[in-house]
Amino acid sequence: MDKARVYIDLNEMVTNDIALLSKNDTKADSMNNIITFYEGLPVSLYSDDASNSGETDNLIFEGTAIKYDLRSYPEWWHVKWCVRIDWNSLMHESDVKFLQLLPIEIEKHPNDLFALQKFLICFKDHGMDKDSMLKNLQKIKSQCDFKEKDVLMDLMDFVVGWRSQDLSIY
Repeated sequence: MDKARVYIDLNEMVTNDIALLSKNDTKADSMNNIITFYEGLPVSLYSDDASNSGETDNLIFEGTAIKYDLRSYPEWWHVKWCVRIDWNSLMHESDVKFLQLLPIEIEKHPNDLFALQKFLICFKDHGMDKDSMLKNLQKIKSQCDFKEKDVLMDLMDFVVGWRSQDLSIY
């Protein structure tokens, strides 16, 4: 995990952006730090998920601790804290790893597209789907210099298969 995060179960959604967080004022995060909740506390979160290949690939995202009136939910009367989820921050752990490692790989192999293709294939083999890979490549492309943009366009070609079906990775 990229940092300490608090677990929530996304099956315990109260509304489309509010989930149950804790029945107590405190909860241990993923590194066993005790977090004390208060109204408006920014909370880094995770929920269990798996990649397309069945490997663990937790969802990570951000939210804000809130008190929410749960009187109309008798099964949740004991819950004291909820969290408002920022869905724009949602990504898989593998996305974070991809976004961190690909620029390093490009720096190591700026003229070796086949080494970079192998990097993409490794993430594909671990369950990253085509849409996620393209989204991540686009995100990196929007933040890099002109020279790297050409390399990223070539990598996108490998994902989509525009250049050659023989070189396509999906």
